[in-house]
Amino acid sequence: MQKFKFDAKCFRMLPNPYGDAEIVGSPVTYEAYVEIQKLPDNFPMKTNPREQNLNTKVSKTIRESINTLDETFHIKNRGIVLSAKSVSYDQKAKKMTIVMDDEEVHGNIDGGHTYKIILEERDRIEKEQYVKVEVIVNAELFFTELAAARNTSVQVQDRTIAELEKKFNPIKAFLPQIICDNIAFKQNETKRISVETILSILTCFDISKYNNIDNQPVIAYTKKSACINTYIKYCDEDKKNGRKDNPYIKMAPIAETILQLYEKIERNYPKYYKAAYQGGKFGAVKGIGYKAGKKFHTELYDEEIDYSIPKGLILPILSSFRSLVIEKDGKYKWRDEVDVFAYLDRYGAQLIKYTMERYRTLSSNPNALGKDTGQWRELYSFMFSQYKDELLKQQGFEI
Repeated sequence: MQKFKFDAKCFRMLPNPYGDAEIVGSPVTYEAYVEIQKLPDNFPMKTNPREQNLNTKVSKTIRESINTLDETFHIKNRGIVLSAKSVSYDQKAKKMTIVMDDEEVHGNIDGGHTYKIILEERDRIEKEQYVKVEVIVNAELFFTELAAARNTSVQVQDRTIAELEKKFNPIKAFLPQIICDNIAFKQNETKRISVETILSILTCFDISKYNNIDNQPVIAYTKKSACINTYIKYCDEDKKNGRKDNPYIKMAPIAETILQLYEKIERNYPKYYKAAYQGGKFGAVKGIGYKAGKKFHTELYDEEIDYSIPKGLILPILSSFRSLVIEKDGKYKWRDEVDVFAYLDRYGAQLIKYTMERYRTLSSNPNALGKDTGQWRELYSFMFSQYKDELLKQQGFEI
């Protein structure tokens, strides 16, 4: 439990107009003006829907406003909104006490940029400046909706609200820790992998939606944000219907292999290219990032590589392995426990050759290739054909 006691002026309570403030669970709002020097510097921030980017135009405006001497900052600025367990006020001492006991729902829910800028600027400001502090008690049951509604000055991304609602917790449970620790689940988080990237990769294996050659998850390349929306939709449908049909969750047994497969494609692309074109110079291919002595890094595991490869050249190849996935007992698995890494080594050169041939017909435009449904279909068909041929060979048939 955390207790904050500090000076405050003009304190007032706004009871819920739909219910008596004495009724347990009835939301109550409290407001006060607080001198910025008196504001506690350790309000919990986990409850804020976005990380604070203090280099935006909005942040610059707040910073300029707080440094003016016209005594209007408390009017111009929307203030700081907190969720708390309880609030009390000592009228004689003019002190406000806020109690927070659950960091998941108690803390700053709006005005995070204002709060951080105040903490940065207040030691340089000699003149009194005040900020409005609004505290809402008994908001626990509708906390995420409140946070989303209050954060409207800059649109809060769907992924941020989904993170507050813990909708990503199921995939966090099965993602490798080295990956999960580096994923930005909330807006403005400074981590190198976005959750959109992870979901776009997993979308390539959604066999509930993309279950044959005609249905290809090109959207994984063309609109990563749509993968977020699809994931959230699956979560909402499961909650509403009391089922567990979310295909992303069904991928748990193969998810780590999928990410490792993406990594291996990215790392070994030059090797497969040289095998396909008998030692051809991969760095000379248009659209490939290469500079002698310069190192790039793989997208997921952050390993050093010599080339930067556009996603449009990687995702259709990765997606072809969806043809090797089936559902059994409510979980996704590889057909006949196939070794997908061995498949990649065996057929990687051919996959890259098909890719390069199509790439050149599209004027070596990575974006055009990533959007080309025909390319996704061809690679999917090729991979499934190899699987069937290998299966027949195992059964003694000649191919």
